[in-house]
Amino acid sequence: MRLFLPLLFLMLGFSAALAQAAPAKPPVSDEVKKLLLEAREMRVKQRYTDALEKLDAAEKLNPNVADIYALRGDIYLAPRRRDFDLALPQFEKAAQLQPDSPLPKFNLAEYYFVKHDFTTALQAFTKLATDYPKLPMVIRHIAHYKRALCELKLGHRPAADQIIAENFTFMDDTPAYYFSKAAIAFDMGDPKKGNEWVKRGVAVFKAPSCEPYYDAFKELRWVPDLDFATPPNTPKKQ
Repeated sequence: MRLFLPLLFLMLGFSAALAQAAPAKPPVSDEVKKLLLEAREMRVKQRYTDALEKLDAAEKLNPNVADIYALRGDIYLAPRRRDFDLALPQFEKAAQLQPDSPLPKFNLAEYYFVKHDFTTALQAFTKLATDYPKLPMVIRHIAHYKRALCELKLGHRPAADQIIAENFTFMDDTPAYYFSKAAIAFDMGDPKKGNEWVKRGVAVFKAPSCEPYYDAFKELRWVPDLDFATPPNTPKKQ
């Protein structure tokens, strides 16, 4: 599951939106920036050991850079590693270094979602949405979407329906409405209908916008863990 800088930071639109909502960071040296960039590139290529070495080098130069710990936590949480015990202290360290930023709070909420601790994830996503009501829509909708998914996994269908009704419409600039409808269908054991809603969402929005929503279905084992790409000749939203 891709998180915000760590994992969802691989998606530029999301990283830009969350960066706008976060407080300004202290200056970071060019050398540390270079090491972080190299570590991210290696993480994308699944060169985890090399990426961790770059992060260790960056930490020696400046141990107060939250991105070091966020990215290290992401690597520990990668699908082929899933070392929850190692990942959590890294995300907590990032949150400690950026106490006023929504970024590490989102990562912690996502950590619990990936761990399938839906009660804790629900609490964390709800607090994030409450504490930062002016988050950009692209981030705010993901938080509410994850809240709805947590409620579904906890067996609270009416609560999930309420979250969806209060926060999403088909006129939104995110695919949250379509994927929320798909989530309900998957949860009810109707994958055919769920995939129909997914196709509708992809037909309106580009794949990068849909990918974090679809990734959640992979985490919940509702769909195969396959690469998600926009079908050819997909119409763009007007």
